Amino acid sequence: MMFIPPSYKNKKVALLGLGLTGGSLIKHLKSFGIDPICWDDDETKRNAFIGKGLLIEDLNSPNIWKDLDLLIISPGIPFLYPEPHPVVTLARQNAVHITTDIELFFEFLHQKYTDEGALRPTVICVTGSNGKSTTTALIHHILSGMSKDTEMGGNIGRPVMSLNLENPRSIKVIELSSYQIEIAGGLEPDVAIFLNLSSDHLLRHGGLGGYFLTKSKLFHQGKPKFSIVGVDENEGKCLAASLEVRKDPISIVIQISITGPILGADWSVFISNEFIVEVKSGEEIFKSVLQEVLQIPGDHNKQNACAAYAACRALGFSPENSFEQIRGFQGLPHRTAVVKKLDGIIFINDSKATNVDSVRKSLKTFDNIRWIAGGLKKDGDIIDFNAYFSRIKKAYLIGSAATEFASSLTGLEYEICGELEMAVRSAYEEADAGDTVLLAPGCASFDQFKNFEDRGNKFCKLVENLKRKSLSKY
Repeated sequence: MMFIPPSYKNKKVALLGLGLTGGSLIKHLKSFGIDPICWDDDETKRNAFIGKGLLIEDLNSPNIWKDLDLLIISPGIPFLYPEPHPVVTLARQNAVHITTDIELFFEFLHQKYTDEGALRPTVICVTGSNGKSTTTALIHHILSGMSKDTEMGGNIGRPVMSLNLENPRSIKVIELSSYQIEIAGGLEPDVAIFLNLSSDHLLRHGGLGGYFLTKSKLFHQGKPKFSIVGVDENEGKCLAASLEVRKDPISIVIQISITGPILGADWSVFISNEFIVEVKSGEEIFKSVLQEVLQIPGDHNKQNACAAYAACRALGFSPENSFEQIRGFQGLPHRTAVVKKLDGIIFINDSKATNVDSVRKSLKTFDNIRWIAGGLKKDGDIIDFNAYFSRIKKAYLIGSAATEFASSLTGLEYEICGELEMAVRSAYEEADAGDTVLLAPGCASFDQFKNFEDRGNKFCKLVENLKRKSLSKY
């Protein structure tokens, strides 16, 4: 018999959003004996569910709310900033509790395994501005290499309620965006990871301070057993200090850094002269050359590796095994991924570099760069890459932000290409052996593409076409 969380028993539930998250929730709600009232503002998504036994009604109608108890919203639905979705406003006006799949996930685990007096699945949650997906996938890779029963989900693409929640000995690795944390209650991870913070999603959270507070909620609400915190930015230092001063005996902080030893940290994992080093209570526990096992480039991936290693150490796995299982991890698509090496020119797809900070990390990784950038500029981003001009031979600008990008590149050669196809062609024709053609847009993709994956896939296809034309150049 399916376990039903108490807050869902005999409740009338509305569901806003019929994408991946909404679709996964429908199955569970029906197993609870609940037929939710479903709605999506996108007619195409609504039509996809016609004839499937769903109750689809417009939740924008005030008359529908008098008997509702719960509203579950998908992560992309604005809750407060820049302004609440009209359905959210109606829910508030009618005193209907607003919740998410993340809150249901934690409530389900907490109530089911508390009631049964059994072990519950171990949950690792990963958040931060950049590197969440790679760190999530790397932890999953390490645990799989140890033959552990593990699944990953959340913002990485698999909704949490589609995971197998019936195995109490499994380990769930969950990527959480700020959207998913924003209104979720009952967050109770065993291990919580904060990687970094940079300007992103500022309109959604009312500014950088609101964005940071949302990320911090993961650590302050559920008091995870282990908090792993990147301290290479002020926000991480602040979070780590606030957790350390709490001196909660059941909540341990592991600080991570790629800039060397961390003063004052009781337990830390850091990079020093290409070594990954673990220090605990003043004693060096482990030290080895990271590049012996880490095959993906960039300082940001060193941070991801530190976080993944620390997570496995928090779970009690040996330093040697936690380190060795990093080997073989190929990274994720569209994240500083090598597409091809053609005529001595390396093509790198970093389409996921959608904000300024992620682009800086990408530019820092390579030399002799032919840089393809632009797209739909994100609010709050300040375009400033002067510190990396010496690494860039020329910029090839695309999308609606091309002109604004150009105005920030004084002293750097650039070309406004408009379209990705022209940018790839121009960069290739002008590149010499030893150059790197780097797609690191620093912008959202929605002005010309469906999403960053679509942009990255088209870049890869354009590069593949160049291979067939390469003989014309020589």
